[in-house]
Amino acid sequence: MIKKRKADPCLICCVFCSLIAAGMTFGYFIIQEKGFFTVVADFNSQQLTFATAVWNMLHSGNAGEWIWNIDLGSSFVNAFSFYNLGSPFYWISLLFPRGSFPYLAGFLYILKYVVASMTAYLYLRLFAEDRRYAVIGALLYAFSGFQTTNLEFFHFHDVTAVFPLMLLGLELSMKDKRRRPAFVFAIFLNCLINYFFFIQEIIFLVVYYLVRYHGLGWKEFLKGIANCLLCGILGVGMASILFIPAVLYLLGNARSQMVMYLQNFAYDSRGLLHILKGLLFPGEPMDSLSVLKERNWDSTSAYLPLFGLSLVFAYLDREKNWLRRLLLILGVMALSPILESVFLLFTQIYQRWWYMFVMMMALATMKVAESPEKYRMTRGCLLYIVILTAFYFLVRYMPWNSKGESVVYHELRFLFFYLIALSGPVILILLKKLRRFCYRPLLGLTMVSCVLTTSITLYCYRQGTNVESYRQDYTAGLQMKAISDQYRYNSTLNVFMIPGNASGIGVFCTTIENSSREFDLLFGHKSTNRTIKKDDIPGLAQLLGGKYNILEEPRDSMVVDQVSAEGKEYYITESDACPIGFSVDFYLTSEELMALPAEQRAMTLMTAAVIEENDLEKASDAVSKLNPDSLDFSSGPEAFIPRTTENAVSDFSRDSSGFACRTNWMENRLVYFTVPYSEGWHASIDGESAEIINSGGMMALAIPGGDHEVTFVYHTPGLRAGVAVSVISFALFAAVVIRNHCAWKKEENNPASAVKLEKIGDNGRM
Repeated sequence: MIKKRKADPCLICCVFCSLIAAGMTFGYFIIQEKGFFTVVADFNSQQLTFATAVWNMLHSGNAGEWIWNIDLGSSFVNAFSFYNLGSPFYWISLLFPRGSFPYLAGFLYILKYVVASMTAYLYLRLFAEDRRYAVIGALLYAFSGFQTTNLEFFHFHDVTAVFPLMLLGLELSMKDKRRRPAFVFAIFLNCLINYFFFIQEIIFLVVYYLVRYHGLGWKEFLKGIANCLLCGILGVGMASILFIPAVLYLLGNARSQMVMYLQNFAYDSRGLLHILKGLLFPGEPMDSLSVLKERNWDSTSAYLPLFGLSLVFAYLDREKNWLRRLLLILGVMALSPILESVFLLFTQIYQRWWYMFVMMMALATMKVAESPEKYRMTRGCLLYIVILTAFYFLVRYMPWNSKGESVVYHELRFLFFYLIALSGPVILILLKKLRRFCYRPLLGLTMVSCVLTTSITLYCYRQGTNVESYRQDYTAGLQMKAISDQYRYNSTLNVFMIPGNASGIGVFCTTIENSSREFDLLFGHKSTNRTIKKDDIPGLAQLLGGKYNILEEPRDSMVVDQVSAEGKEYYITESDACPIGFSVDFYLTSEELMALPAEQRAMTLMTAAVIEENDLEKASDAVSKLNPDSLDFSSGPEAFIPRTTENAVSDFSRDSSGFACRTNWMENRLVYFTVPYSEGWHASIDGESAEIINSGGMMALAIPGGDHEVTFVYHTPGLRAGVAVSVISFALFAAVVIRNHCAWKKEENNPASAVKLEKIGDNGRM
């Protein structure tokens, strides 16, 4: 019989140590703000508000797939599958009351750090001679510079928490095919949580496999590839409920376009130094860097608390194995922008893959730490000290150019981070000299360094954040409601427009409908993460239905609603604006619109819809060609709005399934809806299918004269197919698990099989 495994005391120690370190780090700030946890910028405006929006949608009881308060409306699945829709950590928050996420975020961060430590430990212990040192390696991974510099992005830590399971699953499945379900499940979990990072993980796994297992016989090597492909197909199939819609969405997204330029084959001097700093120094806040760049939203940090690159250098100095080769390959890739872009299929360069690099560095550090006598550890520490010090003095004191300009923005912070990084190898050398280089001192010092580096960066992130003001705005946002389905708020602030039922004329979100980017291009605005500032274009806010304004003082405006939050009053006033749906008499092409001055384009769209020549036959009997010279723009948008109001559709209503309205005109008309176009929209007139026109990123529909009921229903492209594939894949996965379980049961009494199974937990060959 196979003996039951006892609880791993080192795993328990890992959980306990990571819980203490994360608890001390985040607990201080949680207590300081009485539970209401904030960080800065993107975290406050996106992570906290998006979490509340998903809660609202899932608890509304409405099974629709369209959310109105993300931009001008967006696919619920496409908007949030990148952020939190597939995250088990986020699902926990769904059990709590509405609006409670800011009070849960700090605790969820602690949980993510603990899970990251656990999963890293489970992988690292495969290669540990002494499992206690796998605890240290796990802490280095969980509290690395990559983690600290990405504290602004809450959802990144979901990915790093479960990624080690991919490596663990691969290793186990290569040792015994009966462990394949573990690999399949790890692939499923990583794919479900975040498709963006999953693509990078697959690229990394390919490199990892080729380097790790290239020494196998060709038959075993090919069998391993087949094993990975089969497990990958099944795992991705299980996650298809989110993955297939994501792929279809990405195909039309500007960020997924391949970008290869000659200038991207090498970093410039500033970029190269920035990369080196990320490898040598503790992680800094992205919005306030100390040197080289004032701010940068790349994940450029791979610092290991206490150790830095000291023991990695020592490992590279002695070993000639697969891990050394892999570290060198990853190091070369980190120094080359074109090679880095491989991880995102030559689309972008963000260093978002560096947590995988960190995992390998943590493994090398663990191997040296557990057997320091086998390595020239002091040499590695000294080399790190020399490179670190040379970098500091070079950047600190050498002028950047002939004008004598400096690239140091925060001298004291740069010095402070240098001293923190320097203290690590100095302490290691002293421990070696004093013969105290052993587990307990190293574990204690590692925990101190983890808390110190993470806390400092989190503190820097929070500087300048007015928590009380944000809490008031967030509480007010929870109470904001849709005053009229035909109109929107004239606001683009996430904190007001997303937590409640209000919807504005745009928000800060990178995963809005691709057609919204197309609409922005009509006004000369091109961005992959922000929509156009509506106030910059005369009449644009009014065109998009921005009727309601949020004021702290009512002034002389007409107040239609009032919200009280934490002792602060917010007044909702109204002004003139176009309804979301209104008929137009004319059309023009996008080229003709863009030929007009930018300040005239929004007003033009109040009279004419954009229709390309190949779509003209769909509405030729409802509109005529616009002569822009016939329009008088001198009176501003106010002269155009009354006509749109007169020609508004009636009985307009909207919900998470779409929207509906009634029309009653004597002749055929073209109705323009300021709702983003998508292949997922299906329109019907009196129950009969109607063809939607993509009108410069918005939607238009030709409607015959008479009294008609018009309905638009949205279904996320690929979602139904994704659900079907996921169901089938889960059924196959269950069959594999049951088959393996039966096989194990039959072999329990077979001593030879029992021995084979016991070897699964043996140390991996380095």
